Amino acid sequence: MPSLRPSPTALLNPCADPIFKILFTNESKESNIALTCFLTDIIGKKVSNVVLQPNELSGETNTDKQSEFDINCKIEGKVVNIEMQGLNKDNHFGRRAEYHVAHLYNHYVTKGLDWKETPKAFQISVLNFIFDDSEKDCISYYLMRNQNGRTIARMLNVIFMELPKIEPVPDEKTMINAAERRGRANGIQQVARNAIKEGLPTEQIAKLTGLTVDEINKLK
Repeated sequence: MPSLRPSPTALLNPCADPIFKILFTNESKESNIALTCFLTDIIGKKVSNVVLQPNELSGETNTDKQSEFDINCKIEGKVVNIEMQGLNKDNHFGRRAEYHVAHLYNHYVTKGLDWKETPKAFQISVLNFIFDDSEKDCISYYLMRNQNGRTIARMLNVIFMELPKIEPVPDEKTMINAAERRGRANGIQQVARNAIKEGLPTEQIAKLTGLTVDEINKLK
């Protein structure tokens, strides 16, 4: 079972729906920048203007399954739903994602809209579980394709970001130790450079610094 918090010292859990929504939709410059940068990185194209939309999409009839999104937004030529999902209930999240992207596309393709003006629909799911063990990448892109791999119109796009596949960031102590090691190495190399300028023999510099002859020669 994956940990909900990114670290034991985290004050908030970004994998919880309310926190996830606030991080990206709060009425602040920082939230807007976070959402814009996230979409730019995930979609792979520069995003400059994001317009938030209502999170509840109505069905065509009273019997249709309703959709309530975490973050529903529009960008130029695209409509996007971003979901934070902690569990793959009954292993059916793939079906849910396909339904969401189809419902999103259907909702924004209105009567009288020219087909060439229809927006691309993106269902982006941030998953706190492994969806596909066979895929090593933490981000996977899904499109409708035929048996030869050819796409139709690339209008329905499903993207999964699987958090457990992301390499962990070194903790603070590890980062400090690494910085100290780099500092010592840089200091030793500087001592060796100064000794080279003074004309000291390579063997003597090696004894003073602990560097090998090859390492000293590379500094010359």
